[in-house]
Order: sequence, then structure tokens, then C-alpha cells
Amino acid sequence: MSRRLPLSFSLGRLCWRAALGCALLPAGLALATEPTVLERWHVRYDVERDGRATVTKELHQKILQPQALPEAAAYDFSFLTGLQQGSLLEAYTLKPDGRRIDVPPASFQSAPDEGDPARTRTLVRFADVAVGDTVAVRFRIADREAVLPGAFSLAHGFSPFSVHRDSRITVRAPQGLDLRFEAHGLQELPASTQGGSVERQWEYRNPAARPWSAADEGLWRMEETPVLLASSFASHGALARAYGARARPLAEPTARVRALAQEVAGGADDARERARLLYEWVSTHIAPAGGACLGLGAMVPQAPDAVLARGAGDCKDQATLLQALLAAVGIRSEQVLLNAGEVYDLPATPVLSSLDHVINYLPDWQLYLDASAALIPFGHLPAHAYGKNVVHGEAEPALRRIPAGAAGANGQAVHTRLRVAADGSARGRMEVEFQGVQAARMRDYLRRLDAAAQRDFAHQWLARSGYRGRGTLEAGEPADTPLLAERYALALSFEIDNYLQAGTQGAFVLAPVVDLPLSVVRLAVASFPQPQRRVRCYGYHSEETYDIELAPGVAFTRLPPDFQVRSQPLRYSGHYERTAQGLRVQRILRDDTPQGVCEPAALQAWVAQAQPIAQSLQGPIYYRLPAALGPAHARAPAALAAPRPAGKARHAVKASKSGKKKAKK
Repeated sequence: MSRRLPLSFSLGRLCWRAALGCALLPAGLALATEPTVLERWHVRYDVERDGRATVTKELHQKILQPQALPEAAAYDFSFLTGLQQGSLLEAYTLKPDGRRIDVPPASFQSAPDEGDPARTRTLVRFADVAVGDTVAVRFRIADREAVLPGAFSLAHGFSPFSVHRDSRITVRAPQGLDLRFEAHGLQELPASTQGGSVERQWEYRNPAARPWSAADEGLWRMEETPVLLASSFASHGALARAYGARARPLAEPTARVRALAQEVAGGADDARERARLLYEWVSTHIAPAGGACLGLGAMVPQAPDAVLARGAGDCKDQATLLQALLAAVGIRSEQVLLNAGEVYDLPATPVLSSLDHVINYLPDWQLYLDASAALIPFGHLPAHAYGKNVVHGEAEPALRRIPAGAAGANGQAVHTRLRVAADGSARGRMEVEFQGVQAARMRDYLRRLDAAAQRDFAHQWLARSGYRGRGTLEAGEPADTPLLAERYALALSFEIDNYLQAGTQGAFVLAPVVDLPLSVVRLAVASFPQPQRRVRCYGYHSEETYDIELAPGVAFTRLPPDFQVRSQPLRYSGHYERTAQGLRVQRILRDDTPQGVCEPAALQAWVAQAQPIAQSLQGPIYYRLPAALGPAHARAPAALAAPRPAGKARHAVKASKSGKKKAKK
């Protein structure tokens, strides 16, 4: 049985599977037409005055198609070991004729979760399951302690893209417990009071699944979907302060922290440089720890000394350690909360499950830093963080938005010199410089290659571009260059047997000889979606220069015309100039789209500018060779070779039945 279905649907990556409920992340909605129908999905929260809760869940799912049988024949749930108690109450198969086949309790299997050792997973396998049957399960998870003393919140949603016959949420809480409720797309039933407790219920019925359409692509707001939010927090700031009350005392520098701060950054006179050195040390020396960063049982960071001893920690551990190190050298900072998934606009009701990530904020430079993000240079953030709501607990206003990232912070420059021989082969040298996040990623990738892999690097990358060839990689820089330095250069000397592949006469589209992440020509193979919702977007700068020497008898008989676009956010210049030796080409693309979120109108304007550039980049160079090609070349008729860049088009919008949609400008 799909673990997505018991939650009705998951709008993203975050699901705590705890008393807090499942957070809804407004991207990646489940597609319509499932091979099963959710006949019943009842969830009951029994909340205590101290914030603890017991959650009872009952699921009935009818199997409609044979392909659903392997997954529907089993169900599992998990809970935090030691902090929660999980109990599988009953599980059975219900036949169309009314017969009930119970799963014996002795068959229930519980074991540590392989993906998260802090959790225990319980598995049940149903007996005698066939198309037309209904599989049913009822289980309970009880908190042994509250996430935060006296505090409770939940976020629980349903999918309009799935059939719901009878779905219901019940919340029972003590009278006087100040709970705020926010519901969208649900029907609230009359409340009742009994024995000092108030019970409230909401139901959701969706007899016909809504079909997925192009209008659904992009970023969703939580309130656009059927959802119930409940919270005892008066504001987002109050939630952040509740976390900070536990985290802040641990950020006081210890003797070990002070000694480390001096060792790493004590020699730097400039405060910002000290901050950079400390950030880079935490990012590169503290390994990420598995499990939820924030959640039940995970609201208190480890002490920095313990993190240093272990050499690993989750986001709040790394943020607390960095805050302590910064304080040791006199730099102010605070920890702030945001969503790690696709929630860009926080709901009006503050719930813990929409704030599952911790980063640092340095007020002296109005700078956000995420030490737990892999391979992000100082001053940058992961691309998905820009434009998100962020919550401060130590300054007003508490609810803010991370500014858009600068487009020019990421870039690539390529200079290729090559000589085309009379048989269509080529040899030359390509020099590349990366800037920003791409520099750190490429440096890390190449440093991880052993000597044999480095020797094979050129052959493999040329083969990915469709070439038969060999080469030598030159990635020289001082050994002590920081891993997260913002610039990285490499060179590739190459020999290609089949550079011109279409026979004695043909055409090809000019592109770097190996696939590079920010190549100008990638725009030539991009798709141009027209979403009706906001999308994630980013810009970059890329420059490519080619100096091509032609052997006697080799001729480029026709060149693409020069082309320029001078607008915002796109600026492009493509220039082709014949030289005494052959050809010089220069292409410069500057996409000044800030990193963050783009409204549909902005993307539509971008597409209008990008399409003519793409058409220009697809323009072929026609060539003629002096004689028949050798046996190493394909004897195909003259044809236009496809642009070489491989991989994911930069402006793709994809949807999949797994429920994970990604929208990228």
C-alpha cells in the first residue's frame, strides 16, 4: 500500500509521521486516477494540556486494478523510538462478500528504521489480497513528551486529485487550551463538549478526482488545497522564540569552541572574513546527520562540544555550532526558521511542520547562511531558499522574506581552441572557469576522483557528447584552495576522431566538446513552458569563445548570422567572424533573472525573449571536407547534427505520478 495514500497526499518532502500530522508542501501534488480508492481515512488527535498528543488513524483502501496489488499487500508506519509509543491495533482484508481476514498480531513486525535510526518502523502484510478487496489498518502513536512544553500544532491535508469517500479529522483538546484552527476546502461538523474537553471535526469528500492540467504546474500555496491547520502558537515569532529558548543557551562559546574559533579565524583582521572562515569550516568539517532536522524529539540542538566530538550534526546542530563560533570572535548572529521543501509562503496559522529547517542570520551584513547545505560558498544559499518566508525569533519583524539572489553570482566562461583536420577529426584545448556554486560543485567532484578516474575523465565526458576521443584533464590550483572558493578553473586537451560526423559535406551546431552545466547552447535544447502559477527561477552569466583553425581543403561554407538581444532580463550576443586560419565565434548570454520565485507574467516575458535566442543557437555551420572520410567516421548522408548538450533542460517543468513536481525557470 502506498504510504502516500494514508496521508491522502503529500505536497512535498516533509512528513513528520508524528502527533503533529503531515505537513503540506504546495508542490508535487499527486496525480489523478489512482488504481485504488480511499474508502475511509479517519484521523483523531487527542491533545493534552502539556502539548502531548495521541493520534489514532484508520484507513480503508479498496483495490481497483491489478497493478496496485504488490504495494497494497503491505502497510507500514513509523514513530520516534523512546519519545513515542506506536501500536498497531488491527489489520485485515475485507472481501466483497463481507468476509474479514484478520492479520494475526504475531505477524506485526517492528524494527529500527534503516533510513532513520532514531525511528522504529512497524510493518504489516495483509493475507489473501485480490482486486476488489479492501485492506484496512488502524494504529495509534502516542507522545511520551511534547515537542515544546505546552505547545501543539498540526497540518493535515487531502488531495483533490484522489477520490475520498469518507475522510475525517477529529481534534479533542482540553477546554481553555488556546488552539487556533484554519481550514480550507473542508466541511466543519458541529462541535461538542464532554468531560472538560472540546471535540471538533472536519470532513472531506471528493467523489471524483480532479484531473491534473497544465494550470496546476508550479508552486502552490497551502491554503489552495483542502487542509486543516491547528496551533497553540500566537504567532510565527512565538514559535521561533520557543525554539530559540532551547537553542540559544547552547550557543554560548565553550573553551573548546573559543580555541577552535581562534585556530580557524583568529588570524583574520576583517570581521566578514572571520565569518567566512568559520562558515566554511562548519560546512566542510561537520557531516550531515540523518533524520528530521526539526520535529518531535528534535527541537533541542546538540551541544557544540558534542557536535565537534562526533563530527556530524543536523541543521540545528550546525547552526548552533556556527553561532557559538561566531560569538567567540565577536560576530553577532541568530538562528532563524524556514521550510526545507516547497513552502514559500507560510500559512496564517503557525505550525511547526511548515518550519522544519534552521539557518543562521548575520545582522551586521543582513546575510543568511546555511552551514548544513552542501557545497554552497559563503554569501550564497541553496537555490530553493531564495524568496522564502523566514522567521526570526530575536528581532522584529519576525516574519520576513529571504531576498532574491543575484543572477550574476553564478557563471561560466569557456575558451576553446581547436584544429579541424582534413578527415573531420579535431584536436584542441578547452579552458573553463566556473563562478559561484558551480565552482564549488565542480571542485568537489574532481577532488573526489582517484587517479584512474581522472585519467578516464576526458574519454567519458567526450563520449557523453557523442564523440570518440581521448584527452587529458588539467585541474591545477594550489592544494590549500578552500573547497568553497567561488572560482574554479580547469582545462581539457582533447583529440576527437569524429568531430565532423555527417560525411564529406554536412552541418553541425557549435557547442562545447563536453557537456557543461551553464553552457550557452543549452538554451537551444530547452523547453519553454507556460505555467499559470509561480515557479522557481534563477539566472546566470555564460560566455563561450571558439578559435577554430581549418586544415587545408576544409571549408566552412555557410555560417549562422550574428544575433543580438538587448532586453531585460536576457541579453545575448552571438558573433561569427572568419579569420585567416578559420573561424572565431563569441557567444555571451546574461540572464539577469534573480534567484527566487517568478510570477507567470515574468516567465512568459522571459520565454518571449529566450525563444529567438534558442533559434539562433540552433543555426548550423555548414562544412566541406576535401576527400572521403576515413573508416573511423560514420558514412551517413549530409545532415544537421543535434546540439550536443545532454541532461536536463534548464527551463523544464516536469510532472510525475510519484507526486513530485519540479518547476524551474
